[in-house]
Amino acid sequence: MEQESPLKFKWILIFEAVFAGAYISLTNGLFVIYLVSIGYAIEGISFVMFALAVASMLIGTFLHKRSSFIVSRVKLKLTGFHGLTRIIWLLIPLTTSSLLISVLYSMFTIFNGVNSTFFTFAVYSSLAEDDIRDVTAKRSAANGISSILGFVLGVFLLAFLPAEDKFAYIFPLGALLGLMSTLLILLLNLSHLEGAPIPKVTEQPEKIFSASLFLVILLTSGNLLGIIWAPYVMNHLKGPDFLAASMSLVGTFTSIIASLFWRKKAFKALSAGLAFNTFGPLLILATPWPSFHVPINAYTTFMFTGANFLGTFLFANYTKWFGAVRSSLLLVILGTAAQMVAGLLGILVKENHLLAFSLVFAIQAAATILAVITISEVAVVPEDVARTYSWGLYSNSIMGYQTAVEISRETILDILKLAALSLVIFALYLIYRVLWMLIG
Repeated sequence: MEQESPLKFKWILIFEAVFAGAYISLTNGLFVIYLVSIGYAIEGISFVMFALAVASMLIGTFLHKRSSFIVSRVKLKLTGFHGLTRIIWLLIPLTTSSLLISVLYSMFTIFNGVNSTFFTFAVYSSLAEDDIRDVTAKRSAANGISSILGFVLGVFLLAFLPAEDKFAYIFPLGALLGLMSTLLILLLNLSHLEGAPIPKVTEQPEKIFSASLFLVILLTSGNLLGIIWAPYVMNHLKGPDFLAASMSLVGTFTSIIASLFWRKKAFKALSAGLAFNTFGPLLILATPWPSFHVPINAYTTFMFTGANFLGTFLFANYTKWFGAVRSSLLLVILGTAAQMVAGLLGILVKENHLLAFSLVFAIQAAATILAVITISEVAVVPEDVARTYSWGLYSNSIMGYQTAVEISRETILDILKLAALSLVIFALYLIYRVLWMLIG
């Protein structure tokens, strides 16, 4: 099938991001604030995020096993799941039940995971690496501009609407804006993606493994920070909800500048953003004044954007070895895994803010160390040394995984054998008792 021009394709994606930015800022961007407003603390928020991540991980695993699902009726499925993620936000304000809210948000997370897989697949299969860099940065900037407008509106509504009516207006408004972005998806020509080939062999798996491990560690730190920061400002520092929303607003504005700043930077320059990103949690802990967390959010957003672009651009570069289908699936699975780990850590740290932010710092430092010694594009050691470290990490991890699977398999078999033996002994005992009663 004939593919439309890359320029048209990119502009449709950019305009889609304009509507999507406002939608995200008014819905998912305020969801943690919403949970805090209805009584959730860090532990409760973390449990919700962990449960959602488990569900998404199962869906991601299913899609990985059934990759053919991705390459058939692509436009219909992308549009369908894209729209369903928006419709969910029309339903969430209709209930105050924590269980129903969790179920609806679980559905949103699952649909969004599938939607992200199709969306990434469409971008990676339709554009060259330079175009992917360009459209990623421009979409991020466009998304940021519209998110600013969305957050300004969100802050205004949070500040002036009655407490019981706030989210009954905010979430449906965001959902309707999101459905406008779904209409733009209908304009894409995705016929060239039907039946796209899926590579059977992965070239240079150690590089993909190192980049994947780096990205999941980095995203874990970002997700954990997102879980604990707003409750920390609102509950511990006693900041108002609109101040927490203002943090998101300033962070979004910063992301526009950061996206344009980092989009053409070399991998080495992106690693600088990664290194400076590690200081964010320390600044948060050192600042007891709620209003000062707004500029800190600007700093962390700017640096995290560069660090995140490093992971995204690495995958754009590796697509030629790994294939667009696998790259899109892996990126979604990595994001879900990061959310799952962050949710579990949030449950464990609870309201221990010192431990929570120290853990974020440690995780971000681990991501930096991993990148500079195993990812050859940014390593401070010679490339051949980085490749050796990367291969060692990959081979040992695979060996450990295989050993764990083998041990687990043997353990399960032993348990089944013991269970069978116990049943036999129990059956013999029953027979003995029955015979004893009959004889007696």
